[in-house]
Formats: sequence, C-alpha cells, structure tokens
Amino acid sequence: MRSEELVQELLELPDATWPQGFDLQRQAEAMDILNSMCEALVARGYCLLQRPPQPARAEEARENAEKLQDVGWLRAETEEAYLGSENMTRIKELRLEETQAETDQEALEDPKEDPALEDTKSESSWFDPELYGSESEAEAVPEEPKLKRRNAPPDLAALKEFNQHLNSLAELLANSPSAFGSRAVYSQTGTILRVPHMAEGVSLVGRAGAMDERDKLMAEEFMMWVVARRLCLFYKVEGQGILELKPKNPEAASPGRLLLKAGSVALFRSDLLDYRYLPDSDECLVLQTWLMDKLEPLHFRKLPKCPGDQGCDRVHVKSMTERFPAGAENCDMSFALFTAGSDTLLEPPFTRFDKDLYWAPDRDAPLRGLAYIIHGSFVEEDQLIGFDNDFFGIDIEEAQALAPSQRWVMEVGYEVLWKAGWTKPTLRGQRIGSFLGDSGSEWNFIYLKRDRYAISNNTGWVTCSRLGHTLGLTGPNVTVDTACSASLVATNAAAHMMVRRNTRIGEKIAPLSEDNMKDQAQLKYAVCMGVLVMLHPGGWIGECAATMLSYKGRAFTFDVGADGFIRGEGCCAVHLAAENDGERAAGERSLAVLLGSCANQDGRSASLTAPHGPSQQMCIRASLAEAKLEPGEVQVGECHGTGTALGDPIEIGAMKSVQFNKRSNPLLHASAKSNVGHEEANAGTCGFIKVCMLLNGGVSTPNPHLTALNPHLDTNAYPVMFTNELTCTARRDMCAGVSSFGFGGTNSRADLWADVEKGPYKDGTQMELTPSEGAKWIKRLLDSETTGSQYQFLGRATQERPLKRAAQSGRRSSRHVQGI
Repeated sequence: MRSEELVQELLELPDATWPQGFDLQRQAEAMDILNSMCEALVARGYCLLQRPPQPARAEEARENAEKLQDVGWLRAETEEAYLGSENMTRIKELRLEETQAETDQEALEDPKEDPALEDTKSESSWFDPELYGSESEAEAVPEEPKLKRRNAPPDLAALKEFNQHLNSLAELLANSPSAFGSRAVYSQTGTILRVPHMAEGVSLVGRAGAMDERDKLMAEEFMMWVVARRLCLFYKVEGQGILELKPKNPEAASPGRLLLKAGSVALFRSDLLDYRYLPDSDECLVLQTWLMDKLEPLHFRKLPKCPGDQGCDRVHVKSMTERFPAGAENCDMSFALFTAGSDTLLEPPFTRFDKDLYWAPDRDAPLRGLAYIIHGSFVEEDQLIGFDNDFFGIDIEEAQALAPSQRWVMEVGYEVLWKAGWTKPTLRGQRIGSFLGDSGSEWNFIYLKRDRYAISNNTGWVTCSRLGHTLGLTGPNVTVDTACSASLVATNAAAHMMVRRNTRIGEKIAPLSEDNMKDQAQLKYAVCMGVLVMLHPGGWIGECAATMLSYKGRAFTFDVGADGFIRGEGCCAVHLAAENDGERAAGERSLAVLLGSCANQDGRSASLTAPHGPSQQMCIRASLAEAKLEPGEVQVGECHGTGTALGDPIEIGAMKSVQFNKRSNPLLHASAKSNVGHEEANAGTCGFIKVCMLLNGGVSTPNPHLTALNPHLDTNAYPVMFTNELTCTARRDMCAGVSSFGFGGTNSRADLWADVEKGPYKDGTQMELTPSEGAKWIKRLLDSETTGSQYQFLGRATQERPLKRAAQSGRRSSRHVQGI
C-alpha cells in the first residue's frame, strides 16, 4: 500500500506540535503552528495537533468529570449533529451544578457577578438546563415550585486547565479566517465532556417524542447552531481512540481516520465533514467545543402559495438572460435600465452603415427610397462581432460566415442554461427543446460570398438548430415566425409541449396518460428565445414606406404624441422546466411560474397589419382561464405597446373589456418598447423577461416619454394606471401578464406568478414555529446539510425575528423555505 493511502487510512503523525508551556505572545512560534494547521484545513478540511501528554493531570481531570451530572435532555433528532454517528459516550457539561435557592432574593442574583462561576459557564446555544431541564428533573415531581441558582462549584482545577488549552487554541485560530472557507470565527461555544459508555444497545443521550412548548425554541436555536458552526475542536485528554471523518460533499473535503492519543487535538470543519468517535476503553476523556460564525438574528418566513390547484405539474422559469442595447445584460443592468425609465435609442453606429446615404429628414423621403427616421437601439459592437468559436467547436472559416443571429443564439442559449446549473459536459444528450422566434436576418445583404456556407449561415431552420447541435441537445427544435409575436408564440408552444404528468381529479392526483409517462415522450426542459440583429438600412426604409416608424425617433407608448415605433435589436432567452409541486425540495424557488399562455389569430380583420380587439380579448381570456386566474388577480400588464395611434387604443380597449367590473385595484400598464425599441421577433421574450423582473421586484416600471395620455385610450370606469415612475405594488406575491400581437394578426399572451424577492415586501410573512413543526425543520435542515446546502436552506428562511441566542449564515437562485 502506498504511503499516501496509509495516511488516509489512519493518520497518526500530527500536522503540527503544540509544545509544553506554549505562549501566544511568541508570535513566530505561534504563526508556524497556525500555518501548518491552516494548510491541512484548507487541503483536507481537518488537521491533527499533538500536545505533550500529562498522565497525572489527565487522570485527575477524568475524576473531576465523573463528579458532574450526565446530560440527559438532548433530543434524539439532534444527537448525531452534536455527537457524531453511532455515539457510545455519555456527555457532561463544564457547568456548575444547581441546587434549590434559600430565598427569592438569592435566586435573582446574576451569576456573572461571581468570577468563579463565569469561568465555567457554557455559551453553547443549546446548553441551557434552565430552559429545558435535565432528564432527572423531568422525572422528579417537586413538592412545591422553587427557584434555582448555582451552588458553590466542585474542585474542577484539572478540567479548567485542559479547557484553557482549547481556549488558547481558539484564540490562535481566530487570526486566520481564510482557513474556514472565508468565514470568520467570532466566538467559541461552551465545552462538553465525553466519557465512554461501552455497553451496547443503551440509549445514552437522546430521547425522541413529540415536542412541547419547551422544545420549540430549542429547534430554532439548533438550526442556527448548525449554520453558524465553523470548526469543531476535539481534545483527547486521556486514553486512545479513532476519529472517522466523512465528507458531506466529496469535492469539498477528504475522508480520514485519525488516531487520537492522549494530548491529541483534532480540528475539522463541521460544515464539510460528518464524524464518528470510537473510544477504545472506558478510561477516556474528550473535551469538545465549536468555533462559531458571527451571531445574527433568525426568523422564519412562510411564503405565499402559487395560485390554482396544488400538487400538479407547473412550468417554472429557472433562469433568464438577455443581450440588450446599451450594454444591458445579465438582467441586473436591464432591470436598472427599466426602473430608471431610460431609453437606449440613438443613431446607428458607423460600423453598421453610413446613415446619411439612406436617410433624409422629411416625410417624403420614402418616395425617394429613403427613410425619414433611422434611430434605433443597438447592441454593443463587441457583442456583435466577438465569438468564441473554439468553445462551440466551429472552425474559424465557418465562424466568419455565420450570421450574428446564429452566434447570439448559441452564446445566449448556453448562458441561460449555465445560469440554471448546466455545464457543457452535462448537457450532452439531454432532452432539452429549443424554441426560437426569428423573422430572419439581413446577413445575406452583408455576406456576399457564394461558398459552402451560403445556405446554412443565415437560414432560420439552421439558426434554431445551432444550439442543439453544438451542445448535443436531443429535444425538439422549433422556429416560429409570426413577426412581432414570434418569440412569445414560441414560448407558448414550448409550455404546451412540455409534459404535464399529473392532474388533479377532486382530491386525487392522477397521471394524464400512459404516453406522457414514457421518457421519450416527456419534454421537461426547454430554452425559449427571440433574436433580431439590425445590419442593413433596408428595414428602416421599408417600415418608413409603410409609415410605421415614429417621425420623432422615440416610442411614445400611451402618450398623446404616439406616432409609431422605433426599431431595436437584441436576443433574449428563458429556461423553462416542468416540475411537480410534490417533487420540489423544501425551500426551492423559481424566478417565476408560467401559469397559463395562449396564441390565436385575428382571422380576416380590417387589414393584414391592423390589430383586432375581439381576438385579443379571446387570447387574454384563454390565458387567464388556463392559469385559473380571475382578471382582478393580475396586478401588472406588460403591453405590446408599440406606440402607434391605432394599436395602443385597440389593445387598451381589449384589456378593459376583459377587466371591466372585475377588479377594485388599478391595473398597472407598462411596455418595454419605449425603453429598448421594438425588437420585432424578440419583442415577446423581451416582455416576458421584463415581467419576471417586475414580479421579483414587486413593482411596475415607468414608461419613458409619457407626459399626457393618448385621448383615444378608453379608460372610462376602468381602474388603470399608466405609470411614469417606479411604482410599488405593495404585495408579497403577484401575477402579471405579457401580451404580444403580431404583424400578420397572430396574438399571444402569457400570465406568470412569483413571490417578491426585492424591496420591503420580500420573503413572505413572518411565521412562528409551533412545537409540531420544530422536528420537521430540524430534519429538513440536516437533510440539506448532507448536500452542503444548509446555508441556502436557511439563507432566506432567516431574516427578522431575533431570539435569545441566534446565529445564521445565509442568491436567489437560493431558496426560500416553503410554507408548511
């Protein structure tokens, strides 16, 4: 066997030696010891330190320990977290015994006033017999209630001497927080004493059973202790034994078996390692303490429940990303853009084309084949040109021939999957669908070569397939081209193609069909995207000829000055997952839930391009019906809002017809087109992402350039607000709808729900734990700790209500505690 394997099998040689008479003031010696310990802690998650044994004092310390009363009130649910698995030891506290007080006045004395008592007081969050009592106290029936206080201490000089060794070590370790995963050590718990009990089948400490009011606080404090502990110090004072360490996450720490002799001090990270202590005889004594993170308040929140039936499959928004104009990307910058009420409209960069060749500043310009306005929203040039072809396995010749829209689909598509936790190796072979809204690209006007890439470098059906081909995805590829509503129609297609394995029939959950239960028939994941790249002035010239673009170079949505829209480019992507309520872990949270969606067609309306109010109403009603929402439950409406004199009044009229007499609070209307322009095939996904941002912020964002309402908007007896400043909805959860109406008459609508993540109304309502809930939360926390996610578990569960002693360490993407 190799020497490395021997070390891992049974570590006997210490990582550092703690000399007799060590003094922290000798800094050079102290730093050498500290560096050795920290190197081992960082590399393995544990280290072994050796002090010179003191047999006489150790035997005396064990005799001191035998004088102390056993702890008998530790619950079975928490025993393993404190004492390790398969515990065969009795535990005692380095705390003074208690007797009956002579008078009420003596009982009210502060123990801290006695210096002898202060030295042995335990500060561990669960060592509080005054709160829980001991096992013997629970069985005893006193003749009459009497107050308690501490009595004069027994002679514990030897124990105090060894305990001071731990205190000195803790003081030294506090100088190097980087050894504990960049988390600082702020305090040390009280010390417990562990004495072997070699009889098998004997319950030494824990007791199970229903929790009572006395145990409620213990449950909360135990969970805080689990999250706050950083290092466990395990001091073998007398005897010999083995300490086995098992990683909770094999990638974060190494397993080990440590031979503990008299004077050995084992240090290990409690957040990374589980342990088991195996004493080899009855004549053993261990002192154990923990180093803790900073203490902060803890409270529990009960999140709102998603509307509609419970226990069924839902389509969750797991991640989203975008490539917007003005360098806005990754959602944070985009949300700042929307909340600021700014726009991104400007003249085209000279690297695209020379606008002076295609533009004339008069309304008759289209008669001469020119555009009367040529403003727009443009993505940064480095995002347009840059492309990591090696990452996607594309040679440089083909990469130079690819249309920018195909490059964006690959880059943004992979980014949204990466945000959801996927990596390139794990994606290969996954059944993930790609649904793309794409109305074509102007690349053929720029790339004039007639080579082998001329057919594939700009074709819609190839653009949609690029993501699946480069990443090895096996789900369906769908391209939708309904002009302005293309990407939202694609999202609707994905949502209805994704498997719904169960439905509610009365009080029972039943599978929809046998076919849906087959793996190959399931579509659990999808990427929904939209893309538009503006490379050629032909788009402006054609739309100016149709008098669609604003003469003023801005989109005045809902405003009296509305006279058309302005073009914008970009690429948006959302990652959807179909998940059943019962399969989701406690505390798991999505960006939003897609409750319902619909797509329909105008039919033969006034003209090919004219909006049709009745068909828009039908689309909105059908989406609300699928979502099982009443119109009044929707707080924000993200409108198509092109800023045209005809389109805005028809859309608001359709919304009013659906909402009329069905709501008491105003419906907040907004539109992204006045911020980033009309992104045409990408407009639907752009609005979808914006709605998710509004839901998570609990707000409605301002509409730029809105000073006076368009008089043609029918708002009579219709509770509605067209916000021109950031507006809080004052809700902890809310629903919002996004509408997208196509150039050729194809309409689409989606309704989403989410609980608020930002602002004063985040995190649901405060929840008081009942005794029956305490044991449930302990189990959930310990289950999450085995995966190393205990910090995410409590990160959003603990915010407000301070307790007697509290500790908590806590991204969304982690995770609320769901309501019980």
